[in-house]
Amino acid sequence: MMHTLMLRQEELRIFEELISRFDSLSEAEMSAVGVTPEWSAKDLLAHLAYWERAAAEQVREFEAGRWSAKERTRAKMERINREVVSANRATPRHLLLREELILARREIVAAIKRAPEELEERSPLAHIVYSQCVRHRGHHLEQLHAWVVRLGKTL
Repeated sequence: MMHTLMLRQEELRIFEELISRFDSLSEAEMSAVGVTPEWSAKDLLAHLAYWERAAAEQVREFEAGRWSAKERTRAKMERINREVVSANRATPRHLLLREELILARREIVAAIKRAPEELEERSPLAHIVYSQCVRHRGHHLEQLHAWVVRLGKTL
C-alpha cells in the first residue's frame, strides 16, 4: 500500500523545488542549452508541461472510468519530446509554460486529495502520480539542479 499523504508530500516537495529553480533563472539562462546536452531550461519546462498535461488527462480518464495504461515506445516518447521542444523553442513563452505546468498539476493534486488514505501501489492513480509527479519530475529536478549549480547560482 502507498500512503496518499506521503505521495502528496513528495510530489509537493519536488514541484516546489522545480518551480524555485526555474524562477531563479534569467530569460537568457532559461534559453541557454545546457540542462541536458540538447535542452535549455525552457525546453525542459515545455517538456514537463506537456507530460504533466498528459498525466492530468490520464487522471481524468481514470476518474471517468475510461483509463487504460498508455504504452508508448521509447522511440515514440523521443519523437514527442523533439516535437514539443521544437514547437516551443521559437517563442519566448516560458511563463506561459510555467502556468500550464501549474494548472495541469492542480488537476492531479485534486485527484490525490480525493483519493483514499492508502492506495494500492498498482492502482492507476498511484501509478500516474508516482511515475509522472515523483519519478519523472524528480529526474528532471536533478538535471535542473545541476544546471543551476553549473551557472554558479546559490540554491
